[in-house]
Amino acid sequence: MMPDLRPAHERAAPLLKAYVQAITPGDTAADASLMDQDGRALRLFEDAFAGRPLVLVFCGSLADPAVQTLLGRFAAQQADLARANASLIVITADTDAGRAHRLRAETGLTAPVCGDANGAAFAQYGLAKGTDIPGRLVARTVLVTPNRQVRSIMDDTGSAEAAAAQVKALAEEAATARHWIPGHAPVLIIPNALDLDDCRVLIEHCDTGGDFAIAKTAAPGPQGLKLPVSDYNRQDRIDHVIHNQAILQRIDQRLHQRVVPMIRKAFAFEVTQRESLHIARYAGPRDGIEIGHRDNIAASSAYRRFALSISLNDDYDGGALVFREYAEQGYRGAPGTALVFSSSLLHEIEETTRGVRYNLISHFYNEQSVQEARGG
Repeated sequence: MMPDLRPAHERAAPLLKAYVQAITPGDTAADASLMDQDGRALRLFEDAFAGRPLVLVFCGSLADPAVQTLLGRFAAQQADLARANASLIVITADTDAGRAHRLRAETGLTAPVCGDANGAAFAQYGLAKGTDIPGRLVARTVLVTPNRQVRSIMDDTGSAEAAAAQVKALAEEAATARHWIPGHAPVLIIPNALDLDDCRVLIEHCDTGGDFAIAKTAAPGPQGLKLPVSDYNRQDRIDHVIHNQAILQRIDQRLHQRVVPMIRKAFAFEVTQRESLHIARYAGPRDGIEIGHRDNIAASSAYRRFALSISLNDDYDGGALVFREYAEQGYRGAPGTALVFSSSLLHEIEETTRGVRYNLISHFYNEQSVQEARGG
């Protein structure tokens, strides 16, 4: 018997076919764990790619002239994609890293080229490697919106230009909102959660009280503790952790009367616990890496269910709370306005360009969320 000399992905295709999931525009895009041409682990929906359009190009062997031509056309569109804040990722049945490096050098492609060794990513996007077109793999381009929804699927060689045009149209839609509902994150907005006098007391407490410390383990005095917060090396935030019992009692009364019932109504969640109350103070250049974060990723914070953010002042510029998976438009409320949102949402505070921004923050949870975080 003659040995089967077909590539491994073609020999495995009949087995993979059972795992292929049909996708259509409007579906939630699937995540996938891959390895790029330099051996670095990459997830399609890691936070580095979140909140922006994602162009996924599935292709067969990088030695295929048709694939080389297609990727050259995508290389020519990279500048336009970048201007639209879109990320481009190539996913190939070819796992030859050396060939991927050579192709990137020849075409000018700067996007990561990831080999899908076991075919899992192909299957999640409706493809069985090696069986889609007799003799070679199909080239499929999938456009994913910032909130991880499949926008379009293109199976033709003109997909590079079509994808760039659709990304541009997506950005224009977000700016004009003429043909769809403007992007709105699932944020609960509660006006007058605090009175103006409450806001004034908190700002004065932040400015005049508390010892400054670097380590979070420092022992706080009765007036609290000031700590620099340097998520992604940002340099503009200092948190004042409140320990003044009179202030805590005052704010807890407001939260129980004005915020907790609204969470119960909007999210069907019974809040029984909160974390410490912080007054976040933002001023000056942000610096660092401009990327958002989620509040319940670490094992030590997995119990968090909802984040609380209450504006204390409005005499500043910038400083909007942005959820880029949903829209570029940020949230700013009048003093005393509370924003409550899931701790799993990607969010960030933009740079305060004038003045000082003060915000009261905390997290809500209950006994069940603690038990679930522990694996119970």
